Amino acid sequence: MRKKVLAGIAYIVCFTLFSQNIDDLEFTHTKDSLTSALLSEFDYLNSKTFKIKQKLDSIKIDKQIELISQLEGKWEFVKVVCQDCIISKAEEQTKKYIEITKKHIIFYKDAISEKHIVSKETLKFSDFIDSFSGLTTLVYKDKRAWNYTIDTTKTYVSASYIGNEKEGRIVTSVSGNYSYFYKRIE
Repeated sequence: MRKKVLAGIAYIVCFTLFSQNIDDLEFTHTKDSLTSALLSEFDYLNSKTFKIKQKLDSIKIDKQIELISQLEGKWEFVKVVCQDCIISKAEEQTKKYIEITKKHIIFYKDAISEKHIVSKETLKFSDFIDSFSGLTTLVYKDKRAWNYTIDTTKTYVSASYIGNEKEGRIVTSVSGNYSYFYKRIE
């Protein structure tokens, strides 16, 4: 019995060591130190300083262009993570893809083709600026706000739901935040 338990533990350890683990990936931050400092000062001063807003607006455009250029391509769904949710096996096993262009995010189910399109979102960045959402928050047509980040190898992307855009600001969600992970296929 003891040998079986040890063999089982050894198998789990080996499987864990050699399997791809999303948690081990490093995702680039969309906020560098200058941006973070400006956002903090902007929040602290309650958005009243025009000079800081001007600096953030000029940085924002560069950050958005940089993000889109990194995200362009086709991505295959790998995993969904939600600390407060129960994810069904069917959801995790469904073949899903996204294609990101300069103007759209196209969602597919089962295969990347016209007949498998689930939805299509126009790339629209939030006009609202704060230290939580940053400068590159995307807002879908249903007003859900998402942060997209790419890992340092540019192989994986994380799409994280952060809340909803309401009345010119983002109302952040404190539970039920989920992140979809995709792997670049093209």
